Amino acid sequence: MRSLHGCFFLCCLFFLTRCGQEQQTIVIQKRKQKPQADLTVRKEVKTIAFGSCSHPDAPMPALHVAVEQKADLFIWLGDNVYGDTRNIETLISDYAMLGGHDDFQELAQHTRMLATWDDHDYGWNDAGRHYPLREASKEAFLSFWKEPEFSPRRTRPGIYMSYLFDGGRQDVHVLLLDTRSFRDELIHASGISFQGTNGIGYAADYVPHTTADSTLLGTEQWAWLEDQFEVKADVRIIGSSTQFGIEWNGYECWGNFPHEQEKMAQLIEKSHALDRQMGRPEVPVVFISGDVHYGEISGWKSREEGLNTSLDTLFDVTSSGITSKWDFATPNGNRLEGPLMDNNIGMLQIGRPRQAFVVAELWDAQGEKRISRDLVVRP
Repeated sequence: MRSLHGCFFLCCLFFLTRCGQEQQTIVIQKRKQKPQADLTVRKEVKTIAFGSCSHPDAPMPALHVAVEQKADLFIWLGDNVYGDTRNIETLISDYAMLGGHDDFQELAQHTRMLATWDDHDYGWNDAGRHYPLREASKEAFLSFWKEPEFSPRRTRPGIYMSYLFDGGRQDVHVLLLDTRSFRDELIHASGISFQGTNGIGYAADYVPHTTADSTLLGTEQWAWLEDQFEVKADVRIIGSSTQFGIEWNGYECWGNFPHEQEKMAQLIEKSHALDRQMGRPEVPVVFISGDVHYGEISGWKSREEGLNTSLDTLFDVTSSGITSKWDFATPNGNRLEGPLMDNNIGMLQIGRPRQAFVVAELWDAQGEKRISRDLVVRP
């Protein structure tokens, strides 16, 4: 015997299909899935250490500083080895040397490590998407850093990745960008010179792109990033191998793609607007970067009109290098602290009692805190 509900449904269906002039198809749209980080980890994170630019045949006392300070995470921001080569076996050999390094092994025993790459561990100086061995280089990267088989990095192009650490009082969202796999060719400079620190001048290698169809991150990574900015968190840390917050200096940096910088600012402002709409605090964003063989803290401001004052300054904390040094720092009108020309690592202190919500620090390889600056202060 049919139920009354079943008969009612059949009668309504008969009426809709026979009485209407045309049969109508009702489409029920699937609700958009709530954005999530690529990997959620139940781990408390209060101290994030980070660094870049390491030669695996040299001592790395800076890594011991991260162990001494009991860092919850250590983020390798690129040039983790210098495997510039057309022979992928050379890169694999350099990774093996890093993995066998005593200082690296000590860090691995005490601290969870995350990593992205820059040009020298991608494969070639200043290389972008046209590097011919990028797939082989990716496989070497994933193998060395023991990327799980279920990781999205295994199936998507490039190595961008996000992590949500939600085991403490604050949820820390870490996004690691890939500034190599999708980047267009750089535009070579001619006859442009700069004056660096220590009275050292240099010639510019590159000039900025002026067209918005050129890209640093690529379409797929930007789409992923837009979804990631909808993930609920208390703070977002964006790891970029090249510097985001400095002014253009003729070398590799986000300043060669100024429209991509503005696109990032617009994306962050969009996420802040959503936070305000939902009646929740705006999620602060802090960039960390490497590449340049010295440390500094920069503050970048958008030139676009109409962006909310919450984007008055985007901070970029640069730590470089773990073993590498340079003779001078480039001019940087956005520099707030530094430059620190000694080997160093960076640290972000998050949610510490009696401190600002996010404090940036730069430590030298001898374990001395050389720079400290409050980045995010909450009432």
